[in-house]
Parts: sequence; C-alpha cells; structure tokens
Amino acid sequence: MKYKSLFFGFCLCLCSFLSWGQRVVEVPWYESTNTEMFDIIKIELTEDATILTGQVDYFPDHWFRVVGRTVLRGENGKEYKLLKAEGITLNEKMFLPESGRMTFQLYFESLDDSEKNVDYVEGNHEDDWLIRGIRLSEEQEQKAEMQECVIKGEVIDRPYSHRLALIGYKDDFRIHEPYAIIPVRNGKFEYTCNLEKNKVYELVFTDEMAKLAWRPIEFFVEPGEIKITAYSYDSDENPIVRGGILNEQYWNHCQERDKKFALDDIYRQSRELRDEKRYFSPRAMELQALMERAKNNRQKRDSLYLYYDQLRENKEELTPEANALLAKWELTTTEIRKYDMNYIATSPSLVSYFMLMKEIKNVSDYLVHALPEEAKRFSFVDLQQLEHLYITIYKPMFPEHPYTSSIALMLQSLDRIKVGGNYIDFTAPDLQGNPVRLSEQIDGKVALIDLWASWCGPCRRAAKSMIPVYEKYKSKGFTVVGIAREKAMQTAVAAAAQDGYPWKILVEIGDAGNIWSMYGVGNSGGGTFLVDRDGKILAISPTTEEVEDILKKMLE
Repeated sequence: MKYKSLFFGFCLCLCSFLSWGQRVVEVPWYESTNTEMFDIIKIELTEDATILTGQVDYFPDHWFRVVGRTVLRGENGKEYKLLKAEGITLNEKMFLPESGRMTFQLYFESLDDSEKNVDYVEGNHEDDWLIRGIRLSEEQEQKAEMQECVIKGEVIDRPYSHRLALIGYKDDFRIHEPYAIIPVRNGKFEYTCNLEKNKVYELVFTDEMAKLAWRPIEFFVEPGEIKITAYSYDSDENPIVRGGILNEQYWNHCQERDKKFALDDIYRQSRELRDEKRYFSPRAMELQALMERAKNNRQKRDSLYLYYDQLRENKEELTPEANALLAKWELTTTEIRKYDMNYIATSPSLVSYFMLMKEIKNVSDYLVHALPEEAKRFSFVDLQQLEHLYITIYKPMFPEHPYTSSIALMLQSLDRIKVGGNYIDFTAPDLQGNPVRLSEQIDGKVALIDLWASWCGPCRRAAKSMIPVYEKYKSKGFTVVGIAREKAMQTAVAAAAQDGYPWKILVEIGDAGNIWSMYGVGNSGGGTFLVDRDGKILAISPTTEEVEDILKKMLE
C-alpha cells in the first residue's frame, strides 16, 4: 500500500510538472497561412520561453530572412516578442543548402496560460509571413456540425512533409484559402470535415505547393470514413483512396485504366533517363546551367530562354531516347482520354459526371494560353459530343448539382471567347468597393479588357507596356479596363498604384464572379481581349504592336 501511495504521488508530481513546466505541440493546426515555404513543425511551451521549431523548404540557393520584429499575437491582441534564434541569424539573408531545407528554433516570450491560439506575425507588409490561428493543442478544433466525413491517411516515405492543404478541385491557392491545413504527425493525418458532399476535393502537400509543382490527391467527400495512402513526390506509386461508394467507383476505374495502359512504366523509364543524365540533350543541359547561373540577371536569362525555346522548337531539347519516350507518352495519354470518354458516354453516374466536367474544364482552361503541345493533347476531343452528353444525359440527371452550373459557364466561354465572338459582360467592384458594370465602361469604344493579378509578373509587364498606347488613343475612342484577380482588395490597390495604371481598375476577390472562368483563363493570372465598338472580339492576348496596328486602322 505504501509503494502504491508513493507511485501515485510520483505520477501526480510528474503530471503537475508537465502541465506547469513544459508542453510540446507537434505540427500544430493552423487556420490559415500566407506562405507555403515556411512551416512551424513544433511548439514548446515553457515557463521561460515559447520555442518554435521552424522549417523552410524551397529551392536550393534561394534565401529567406526572419526579422527580429516578428511577434506571436494572442487572441486578445497581446504580443509576445521574439527574443533570439538558433540555427539562423535574425535579420540576415539565409541561403538554403543543396537539400533546399533548413530547420531552426525561434525563442519568444512565454505565453499566458489563458492563450489557446496565437498568430505568427512578421509585419504589416503583404509579403511578410503571417500564420493565423496556431492552435496550442494537438487536437483539431471541433465544431458542432463537423460530424459527416472523416479523412484518415498515411504518408509513406516522406518524413520532410508536415502538412496537407485541403482545397476545392482545381482551386488556385493564390486566390482561394484552403478549407483546412492538416498536420501530418509521424506519417499519419486525420481530419473531420463537413464540406459539400458528393463533390471532388483535393489534398496537396504544402511543400509541393511552395515549389509550384504538386500531385493532388482527388477524392469525393462522402459520409463516413475515407482512408488515403500518399507517397513521396518521386514515387512510382499512385495514391490510394478507399471508403465511400463514389470513391470506390472512381478509383477502381482509375486503377483498371492505368493497368491497361501501363502509364507507370513510361514514368519509370523517364525517371531512369533523368537519373542517368540521358533525358536532356547536352546542349539543353548546358543552357539550363547557364540560366541557373543567370537567375539574378533578367536580361541575360531572358536571352538564354530565347535560345532554349529555339532548341525546343527544333526538337533538340531532349535526347533521341527521351523524344521517343515522349512520343509514346503522348500516344498513350491520348488513348487514355479516349478510354475515359467511352466510360463517360456509356456509364452515367456522379463519378462519370465529374469526369465529364474534368474534360470540359481541361479544354476551357487552355482556351487562351495553350502551348502547341498542350493544344495537341486536346485536338481529338469532340467538344460537341461532350456538350451533347451534358445536355441529354447529365444535366437532366443532376439538375441541382454544382457541376451543372459550372459546365454551363465553361460551355458559354468556349462558345463566345474567341476571335469573332462577343465579350461576356459582368459586374465587379472598383478600388473603392463600388460595383461597376463592364459594358458601361466600354460600350461604343474600342476597348482592351485586361485580366491581371498582382502576383502575375508577365500580366503586369504587359499592362504597363500598354500605357503609351492608351495615352495616344484614349481621346480617339480607345479605352482599357483592368480587372485584378486577388485574395484581398489591398493587394490590387498597392499593385495598381505601383504600376501607375491610368485606366479604370476593377477587382475580382476570390473568384466571386467567376470572371476568369468566363474568359477561359481559369488556370492563369490573366489575359487580354481587344474588342470593337460593338463588343466583337478582335484579338486575344495581342502584343502592344498588334493593338496599335489595329487602332491605327480603326481610329485614325
């Protein structure tokens, strides 16, 4: 009895010490973050300090900087100062090693016991790192309605990945906040959600998002439990999704198809050629090395890109082995798409409806900016057949499903957004938040509709190059209306002021009006559309010289 009492007392003291002295939260939950390259993978809460273990995962030789003004901000606004760092030097550029990954510790003032969530706040500039709602517990914050769908997963052979973003199908994370940022702890993750059922969503590793090269895991949200197995980015293994009638049907189809066409063998052969340095031609590898060395010299880099584009056009970018493998891949993917088309036509269900929407979206998204090789991949697609299936089978079968309205919008875009077609009217707020109708700005004028984004460098350079043309012809019946695609109004205001656009600027916040989808540029920063006085499209993505040539003929 005495020993039991001593043991009980020891356990009580130990528990008191752990709760009072130190608490560790591995890979804490976030509400939102504006950076994918920086992650907080551990928080240690002690009497003397709050220690954050941070990890930056990006490209080798790129730099980052943690500034000394960074604070943790509590729920009531109290700020906890950054005291010191280990593994990096505060306020100095830190260059990433060959691995592209660096881990370090940040020491902040100790938090009050009452704090349940904090924000990581670097500053007030839009580029400063900001992570909101860092939960000081390893448990997901449960809401009353979150009881429909449980996602459970295992991550194989990628200890460097600590989070998955849950996003809508084909959502652009530069515009849309993820529905959730899910921690991965010891190769496991779990999330309870109540998203719109019977729709496809995606899980994407945030370290892949940071490098703008990701392999999304598609799954239907259905009541019950969904089990997902994910692998490393370089793995030949495809993800496995199990659970729910729709997921079983969709993934069984995908597995049967992939087995039939052996696409994985082509990926494996391609990877072997890359590993053995036999994929790119010697001249291509030489130019790649020169472009890497010139990454901070834009003029030299751009001139090297011209040489590289010429190499690609002459079919000299790849070795003969790689060119043969690429040709085989193109032929195989075409056969796969035909196989899917037959499935859509003969096996109507919500799964095949998603596949129909996916095919139409592929065509719609590449309407304006398709490269020749991309256009070739869609050349066999019979859009009339897809539209016929939509009208005769799927729209009557699923009249209220969100895919029905999405497809209607894409088909409208494909019908109208082309040279000789008519522009599509819309309303969007100006920089002061007032609603503005596009037609009221351009009716009776030759107009350039300029879709751009603060984060799209080529869009902004093209827009700035148009300013002299606008100034020359604005009194003769020419106008420009710019529409910025943003997460928040302030980023559009700042970018427009910096670039000095003299014309009307409207803003599309979070794709609220689906303007980019209307104009067939849903997968990009933007595009430009020159229309005549009657609203007929004269040119899509014209150069400054092409616009001026047209204006000379029409307005002089």
